Amino acid sequence: MPARIFNEIYLAIEWFSEKTNKVVGVILIALSTSGLAVILYAVFMRYVLNMAPAWSEEIARYLMVWAGLLAFSVALKRGQHIGLNMLVDRIFSSYKRYIYLVADVLILFFFLVVFIEGVSMAKFVAPQRSPSVLIPMWIPYMSVPTGSLLMIIQTVSLILEKFRPQENK
Repeated sequence: MPARIFNEIYLAIEWFSEKTNKVVGVILIALSTSGLAVILYAVFMRYVLNMAPAWSEEIARYLMVWAGLLAFSVALKRGQHIGLNMLVDRIFSSYKRYIYLVADVLILFFFLVVFIEGVSMAKFVAPQRSPSVLIPMWIPYMSVPTGSLLMIIQTVSLILEKFRPQENK
């Protein structure tokens, strides 16, 4: 593949990756703010008015799961995920680029499996309703394939970045 075409593909995926991260950032603010509001309301109701709402724990849990899985994709792109960088940098420094590439390919495979299984799981629970708020259970379960799809996008971007010619970096 000519370098110009590869560079255009890389720039398109990088642009999409950055735009996705910006949208996810806004969604994360909304989810976190909503979760905080629900938790504060539940604490007030439980300890001040002595009337704990049954639905608050369930909603807070679903909001936290969605926020966590969406935030993983942003952390992955920024390189803020858990890793063994020190080990690779000290022991395998001359092969560092290839080790990270192999790791990224394995991560991509893992997220593909999680995406496929997450869709299957969401389909399986689709007819069920949550116990307290009676929302369809596919809504909380779709956080798994949604988060893994976002992580697939970020991982592809990271893999292409490793193949990008040095003069374009």
